[in-house]
Amino acid sequence: MKVRVLIVGDNRSFHTYRWFNSYKRAGFEVRAVGLEEGESLCERIKAKGEGKLKYLFSLPELQRVVDDFKPDLIHAQMAGNYGLMASFIGKPYVLSLWGPDAVESPFKSAIHRALLKRVIKKAILIHTDSHLVKWFLIKNFDIEPHKVLVFPFGISRSFFEKEVEKPVGAVNLVTHRKLEKLYGHKVILKAAKILKERGRNFKLYIASFGSELQNLKRLAQELGLDDFVEFTGKLEEDELISLLAKSHIFISSAYSDTTPNSLLEAMALKAFPVLSDLPVYREWILEGLNGLYFRPGDEVDLADKLEWAMENLQSLEEPIRFNRKVAEKLADWDKNFERFIGYLANTMERVIK
Repeated sequence: MKVRVLIVGDNRSFHTYRWFNSYKRAGFEVRAVGLEEGESLCERIKAKGEGKLKYLFSLPELQRVVDDFKPDLIHAQMAGNYGLMASFIGKPYVLSLWGPDAVESPFKSAIHRALLKRVIKKAILIHTDSHLVKWFLIKNFDIEPHKVLVFPFGISRSFFEKEVEKPVGAVNLVTHRKLEKLYGHKVILKAAKILKERGRNFKLYIASFGSELQNLKRLAQELGLDDFVEFTGKLEEDELISLLAKSHIFISSAYSDTTPNSLLEAMALKAFPVLSDLPVYREWILEGLNGLYFRPGDEVDLADKLEWAMENLQSLEEPIRFNRKVAEKLADWDKNFERFIGYLANTMERVIK
């Protein structure tokens, strides 16, 4: 008899869809539902209410799905919304943490901390992409270490199959973080202006989408970067792979983060990482060895680090090859999902009677 898994998460997100697709390929009976409006990759159930409260007000809608599908297990994506919903349903659930989901929430208020504690304590298994987050959960919520499984969301084999040959001439810079304030794209544009003023030959590709798109386009124009910056919009996987394969340097200017897939994709396709100095990135990048760090929010420091990398591209061949090997070993989604399923089977055998 097939195990039935109900995934609850952002129905617009590729992450949610990939979990759905992987469970299905592994032989599970699976559905994936969410409440988000917009272009949906999975089932959308009607939301009740608005803002964060919609997740609580929509519990009856989710309960109807549960009553109809009768899952053996719920897999909730993110603690603060779908994890919270799962904690009230009465079914065993796995919790996947996204981004700074669990690290920032406890500091917002005592209520946030209490709700997060409830969600984490009731989960039978927690998945995070960061050892730093695992340590945080153990230290702050007294979670048993065996209950937390660490592996990155990972990338598809397609990123490792692409032939990589970097062009000669202008240096291609790329960032494909979502266009939201958290990811600091204004800092990247201001650094690009400094590089332009220093006479550097480059092209900056901003390959994503989000609520800040129009603001960033206006800023690029105000900074006189029309000939230096290209906003590509949302790219299909094959288009993103082609762009990264021709990009020399990858930039992430986030103010808070866990392990971003964008970094792993860049490592797989040999784009040298220049990152805001966040502790979580040090699980992947060592300063001066296989990447560079700049002070978060400091466009001058970012410009200096980019300029150094641009001047020394020829000497970066070895760290770039090293990054690709690391990505192949640790960030292959199919391998990580196979490991997850084995861990999940043991957990269900131990916990679910």
